[in-house]
Amino acid sequence: MTQTAINYGKVLYQLNVPKESILETQRLLKEVPELSKALENPTISFEQKQRVISRVFPKELHNFLCVVCKYKHAELLNEIFQAYQEHYNEQKNILSATLYYVTPPKAEQLEGIKKFLKKQYHTQAVALELKEDKSLVGGFIIRTKDHEYDNSLKGSIHELQQKLIWR
Repeated sequence: MTQTAINYGKVLYQLNVPKESILETQRLLKEVPELSKALENPTISFEQKQRVISRVFPKELHNFLCVVCKYKHAELLNEIFQAYQEHYNEQKNILSATLYYVTPPKAEQLEGIKKFLKKQYHTQAVALELKEDKSLVGGFIIRTKDHEYDNSLKGSIHELQQKLIWR
């Protein structure tokens, strides 16, 4: 992530734009890739980009998106939204974590994992992203910004192999 994207992400947070507007903008850019291409395209005039922005995106983000396009940083929009989310979580004391699993965890298991992470990192909340990974064979892996908790069968087998090799 570039420093420019981080700076824009912090500015976006400071603008106090409703989270729903940001999510809607992200959804639009993801579902209609032509929008991103149009905003990034240097042959399309700034005025045309302004018209697209005012017609398509939530009103609260018009000025922000126009500034991003004016300074030719539209290719950073995904990074900007990612930087915004990281800054938002940091300011709200929310831990971001990813859970890799083979079989989807039950609600009680998810609550237990969140409770563990809250206690471990002294945070008020946990934003847990769930990703299926059949290569784990069994169990799960939890990744946070600075740590990995490997409770997978694949990890256990690898650990056992390492112990056997180094004897």
